[in-house]
Amino acid sequence: MAFFTAASKADFQHQLKAALAQHISEQALPQVALFAEQFFGIISLDELTQRRLSDLVGCTLSAWRIIERFDHAQPKVNVYNPDYERHGWQSTHTAVEVLHHDLPFLVDSVRTELNRRGYSIHTLQTTVLSTRRGKHGELLEILPKGTHGEGVLQESLMYLEIDRCANNAELSVLSHELTQVLAEVRVAVADFEPMKAKVQQLLELVEQTPYPAVAGEKAEVKSFLEWLVGNHFTFLGYEEFVVKADAQGGQLVYDEQSFLGLTRLLRAGLTAEDLRIEDYAVAYLHEPLLLSFAKAAHPSRVHRPAYPDYVSIRQLDADGKVIKECRFMGLYTSSVYGESVHQIPYIRDKVAEVERRSGFDAKAHLGKELAQVLEVLPRDDLFQTPVDELFNTVMSIVQIQERNKIRVFLRKDPYGRFCYCLAYVPRDIYSTEVRQKIQQVLMERLKASDCEFWTFFSESVLARVQLILRVDPKNRIDIDPKQLENEVIQACRSWQDDYAALTVEAFGEAQGTNVLADFPKGFPAGYRERFAAHSAVVDMQHLLNLSEKKPLVMSFYQPLTRTGKHILHCKLYHADTPLALSDVLPILENLGLRVLGEFPYRLRHTNGREFWIHDFAFTYSEGLNLDIQQLNDTLQDAFVHIVNGDAENDAFNRLVLTAGLPWRDVALLRAYARYLKQIRLGFDLGYIASTLNNHTDIARELTRLFKTRFYLARKLTAEDLEDKQQRLEQAILSALDDVQVLNEDRILRRYLDLIKATLRTNFYQPDANGQNKSYFSFKFNPRLIPELPKPVPKFEIFVYSPRVEGVHLRFGNVARGGLRWSDREEDFRTEVLGLVKAQQVKNSVIVPVGAKGGFLPRRLPLGGSRDDIAAEGIACYRIFISGLLDITDNLKDGGVVPPANVVRHDDDDPYLVVAADKGTATFSDIANGIAIDYGFWLGDAFASGGSAGYDHKKMGITARGAWVGVQRHFRERGINVQKDVITVVGIGDMAGDVFGNGLLMSETLQLVAAFNHLHIFIDPNPDPATSFAERKRLFDLPRSAWSDYDTSIMSEGGGIFPRSAKSIAITPQMKERFAIEADKLTPTELLNALLKAPVDLLWNGGIGTYVKSSSESHADVGDKANDALRVNGDELRCKVVGEGGNLGMTQLGRVEFGLNGGATNTDFIDNAGGVDCSDHEVNIKILLNEVVQAGDMTEKQRNQLLGSMTDEVATLVLGNNYKQTQALSLAARRAKERIAEYKRLMADLESRGKLDRAIEFLPSEEQLAERIAANQGLSRAELSVLISYSKIDLKEALLKSLVPDDDYLTRDMETAFPPSLVHKFADAMRRHRLKREIVSTQIANDLVNNMGITFVQRLKESTGMSPANVAGAYVIVRDIFHLPHWFRQIEALDYQVPAEVQLTLMDELMRLGRRATRWFLRSRRNEQDAGRDVAHFGPQIAALGLKLDELLEGPTRERWQTRYQSFVEAGVPELLARMVAGTTHLYTLLPIIEASDVTGQEPAKVAKAFFAVGSALDLTWYLQEISNLPVENNWQALAREAFRDDIDLQQRAITISVLQMADAPEDMDARVALWMEQHRVMVERWRAMLDDLRAATGTDYAMYAVANRELVDLALSGQSAVIPS
Repeated sequence: MAFFTAASKADFQHQLKAALAQHISEQALPQVALFAEQFFGIISLDELTQRRLSDLVGCTLSAWRIIERFDHAQPKVNVYNPDYERHGWQSTHTAVEVLHHDLPFLVDSVRTELNRRGYSIHTLQTTVLSTRRGKHGELLEILPKGTHGEGVLQESLMYLEIDRCANNAELSVLSHELTQVLAEVRVAVADFEPMKAKVQQLLELVEQTPYPAVAGEKAEVKSFLEWLVGNHFTFLGYEEFVVKADAQGGQLVYDEQSFLGLTRLLRAGLTAEDLRIEDYAVAYLHEPLLLSFAKAAHPSRVHRPAYPDYVSIRQLDADGKVIKECRFMGLYTSSVYGESVHQIPYIRDKVAEVERRSGFDAKAHLGKELAQVLEVLPRDDLFQTPVDELFNTVMSIVQIQERNKIRVFLRKDPYGRFCYCLAYVPRDIYSTEVRQKIQQVLMERLKASDCEFWTFFSESVLARVQLILRVDPKNRIDIDPKQLENEVIQACRSWQDDYAALTVEAFGEAQGTNVLADFPKGFPAGYRERFAAHSAVVDMQHLLNLSEKKPLVMSFYQPLTRTGKHILHCKLYHADTPLALSDVLPILENLGLRVLGEFPYRLRHTNGREFWIHDFAFTYSEGLNLDIQQLNDTLQDAFVHIVNGDAENDAFNRLVLTAGLPWRDVALLRAYARYLKQIRLGFDLGYIASTLNNHTDIARELTRLFKTRFYLARKLTAEDLEDKQQRLEQAILSALDDVQVLNEDRILRRYLDLIKATLRTNFYQPDANGQNKSYFSFKFNPRLIPELPKPVPKFEIFVYSPRVEGVHLRFGNVARGGLRWSDREEDFRTEVLGLVKAQQVKNSVIVPVGAKGGFLPRRLPLGGSRDDIAAEGIACYRIFISGLLDITDNLKDGGVVPPANVVRHDDDDPYLVVAADKGTATFSDIANGIAIDYGFWLGDAFASGGSAGYDHKKMGITARGAWVGVQRHFRERGINVQKDVITVVGIGDMAGDVFGNGLLMSETLQLVAAFNHLHIFIDPNPDPATSFAERKRLFDLPRSAWSDYDTSIMSEGGGIFPRSAKSIAITPQMKERFAIEADKLTPTELLNALLKAPVDLLWNGGIGTYVKSSSESHADVGDKANDALRVNGDELRCKVVGEGGNLGMTQLGRVEFGLNGGATNTDFIDNAGGVDCSDHEVNIKILLNEVVQAGDMTEKQRNQLLGSMTDEVATLVLGNNYKQTQALSLAARRAKERIAEYKRLMADLESRGKLDRAIEFLPSEEQLAERIAANQGLSRAELSVLISYSKIDLKEALLKSLVPDDDYLTRDMETAFPPSLVHKFADAMRRHRLKREIVSTQIANDLVNNMGITFVQRLKESTGMSPANVAGAYVIVRDIFHLPHWFRQIEALDYQVPAEVQLTLMDELMRLGRRATRWFLRSRRNEQDAGRDVAHFGPQIAALGLKLDELLEGPTRERWQTRYQSFVEAGVPELLARMVAGTTHLYTLLPIIEASDVTGQEPAKVAKAFFAVGSALDLTWYLQEISNLPVENNWQALAREAFRDDIDLQQRAITISVLQMADAPEDMDARVALWMEQHRVMVERWRAMLDDLRAATGTDYAMYAVANRELVDLALSGQSAVIPS
């Protein structure tokens, strides 16, 4: 049954009656109802309605059962825990039911006993019932309340609910005790009248006392006794006793017959010890006092819980000897405490005597003061204190009335059982706490066992506390009241008093007073409880020392009371805001301190500013020997820097405590650990930290080694430094031998490796203010770091701070690449390594080799706005750039200037450039600003693309470069992307540089689908013109998304869909365009389908990897975000992929796509335009900055000039893209038949450590064998890698050679600069700081682009010459044959003749270049001189080349004309066709000119002879046959080349022989005929050999070897003939 409601008490009784009716008979109901009415009579309705009605019914019936039968002689006490099973109702409390015949004091006494036992009373219902009972006590009738009369009994019923008793034993103890209390009440009440009668007897006794000395007191004593009986005293007991003295003191001897009231119970069964009293009590009891007062030793259990008072009348004989003592025990009634002291007999005499002695005028101030003191003095003191003592006490009290000081008055009870104390305390400091302090002092000094107190407040400034202390009579304590008072004063002296005094003492009066005034509320109560005032003064000094620079102070201290072993205490001081415990705790835990407790205290300055003190108690690990002073320095320093964010909060900080390392040394070890994480050592930071903590000795030694290498090294000689390093290293290695755990050993050894691999650091380089820098940078020699992930760079810089981390990887002294804002916290170096790999091959077209940087901001604002995040990113970028420049050499006045305070363990290394990348596109000006602040020699050439540089997006250079590749792919498929409509699927949006610019490259594009991270754009059948205009509009907006596209111009069935949509409906148009069958797809499924769509072009201008190979897993790709939509290379159905963005496809994905007929280069080929443009910018700036510094140009003029050359730079860059993709097409065309050459090239690069096939995903030997079997060559993607490596390798070789120093070859650097610049600054260009690098780069690019990837390798193998010789020879050949001119002629035929024809023409030029270069290498083995050779051969070849018509004859001429005609018919201009058709003959001009040199005859004449010999001996046919020989291996290739060289040599020898014939005709044909006649035998042998060759069915190298031998014999016969005898 739930709680109930009732409108009134009557309503409640009505509800109760109805409920009772269910449990009792109808007859009994009226009686029970009447009982219930009386039972709940005094309880309020509120209290009742908080209980369940069923429980109220239960307790009513329970009480009713008690009263049903009752014997007055046997009071009833029931104590029980009601529950449903046993009692039919329940309560959470214990129920106490008492039924007793009505007596005074019953309720008070029961309640007192319960309180004394600590029970709280929750319900108390008492009523006095008027009943009639039968002779056996059965209830006959309950009468209305207050009924009296014959046979009517008055019975007191009590019902209480108290705190629940836990068990039955407790219930029975309580029941027993209450029964006893009731017995005491009965005894006391029964003897009340006899005791009053006893007073009358004593009045007689007093009157008859014969002792004369008390005669004057008799009347007052009698008045007092009468006053007592007059309702001023509750008599509880009476007794008479005598005192028997003995050696130990004395004993009380009671007269048992005299006992009345409680004494009957209390004096029963007393032992001798109980009756013993001390000698001073004996003396007191023998004093002839008629009336005396005292306190009983035990509190009363009847009526009130106070110590009862004794009132004694002593029976004296005539000599004043005490015959016996008659003693009443009882309690003064409450009226006594309110009655005036002038009205109470006996006391009034004492009061009058005190007033008389004082001599005060009753009407004057002091008289009134005295009267007031006496009036409020505790009655106990008035009764018990002798007049003399009373006078002294009262006078003292009067004197201190209005003085703010503490006074204590002490009085001892004559029996020695009590001490009475009056303490006066100023009201403004009085509190429970003060009272407890007084009580504590008194109890300790008096050795009291119990204490009662009463506090009295009046208008006075003093509060009075009366204390009654229970003491042991045996403890004879001699108390000096003055000293006791001082102790109390000291105890009550407030903490604040001490603090104020000490503050003035510590700070001086003026400042001390100000400090107290500034903090009026002082220290909070919690602080005052825990700390002494002198601690507060120290803490205040710390607080006042807080400042902007020092916002946090930490102080360790040892409390006076040592709290245990391994326990430390510390306070943190902080202004304005409290330190959040959740922030501080992890920091302290990581410092190796386990927090046991923390107490924050707040102080408030009058100006409203808050100051905080946090008090901590810690434990720390065993085995640590800590010095608090040292801790205060290092640990405080560490803690403050961690809280400020200068140091990280992690387990490394434990080293501050365990190894005693300062925080920066710990941060150094942490920085190395974070680098270890990036180089994939395979252990998490926590494990690395615990390793160092387990081996603190090694950790210390490692930091010492670092300090020695980079700090002490400044002051040491090289030998001393080496010696010190050796010793330290040896010590570390010895200590490592004791490391048991293999993983720990590995970590510590790697630390040693890293420190030894560190070349430079800014760790000891102060900032401009002389402070330590907030970040560290380390320059490594990565080759000294074991197990570094490949590829291994040449240099690496790692920048570390808690705010940002970054790496910069360089693959050479002159290297370039962008800086990426990475978001890959776990492995940003891996990301950068992947990028630098692409950068390395991409940079093959430019001067610097690959470099790449990446930085990771570690504290981006959570939930911050775009601007907040950008601001933090820029701040991190600044730190990163500064870290790089801190340890980089500078150039000044042509000399190298090392960075200040940096010890260098490497050579000069001043070339450092950076560029923009993902996330840092707009940061170049920031980087340049920092470089200029540093005074760095490159100035604003440091970071390309700034405001005074070339804006890649504005120029669209990256997209334009990639578009060159797209144009070529389609041109080779007979499509002109600028005029023909092609369908495109794109990745990215129009706001992006590469995507936006790329999709504005042609107005005939149909962008049918595109997507970025937010939207999917689908336009199945767009109108090229209107969609182009809309794309242009979007591109021109400051910020745009696909959602800004005007959907009204989109074709039917298209739309723009958010990638967050649950599903997208596939329209019929979409199904048709993208070959989709489903009706509905999720966005991810749709994207997957779009990537596989049958379109012309897939254009990637976004971020992410979307294509992999079928052999790779998504995990291999490392781009989780796109796992669900990524496709395989063999699933792509587009014709061409344009890679404007990086990493859009995996390399194996490209290969798979290529082998399945798709057209693609690679990202680094397609988008090299950006880096190429940046490099041009830097090289131009280096050139012009020199001019500016020389004073020949202002910076403004420089900037204008830079801007004016934008189009020229773009032309240069796009030219590189064009040439490189053209070279790839030429290579791809012959990839199958040339596979063996590539195989050898890869093997050679690998053997020299220049290439790692696995890293570059190039086919292994087994895979190559499979390709050959499948009649497949290398794919374009693989050739892209090889063309880059080929260029890189050649660049390196040239740089190490004398080629860049050759005046003639140096002219090649001009091709790297805009023509207008070459014209103006030719001299300055020759002095360019990177002249050698630029020359090497330009020659390498030109050579590989025009002559092919394996050109150098082939010539190295066939001639044994160095790459530098090959390159030098190539430049000679290039210039004497004007190859660039002819290449340009062929390139100008784009879209005019089929691409295949163009490639065939170029192939012919390449063959000419190759053969001519080999000729030069063979014939000018050790005497190359480019300038001389070009000057010699150039004009002669130009002259002879025009005369081919006249020079050629016979079948040779016919063959030439046939080829030339076929070219002209294909649309090739006549002059070009003639030249290309005759490349074989042009080559032969070289030996002709050489023969001309030997014979001294006209070149034209020599040429005529040469060709006549060739025709006559059919050498042209023979040479053609040899060229057509199939090559199956390298030996055959070399043999074929040797055969051709032999033919050249022999033909030249025969020609010389013919020309040198004596007496021969002038006509060349006649002359040749004569020569042949003279050598008829050999000529016939040769012709017979040719007939055999023509008749042979197969081709065998052996046949040609024999034939060549015959030709040699023929030539030799000619030579012998002309040798004079």
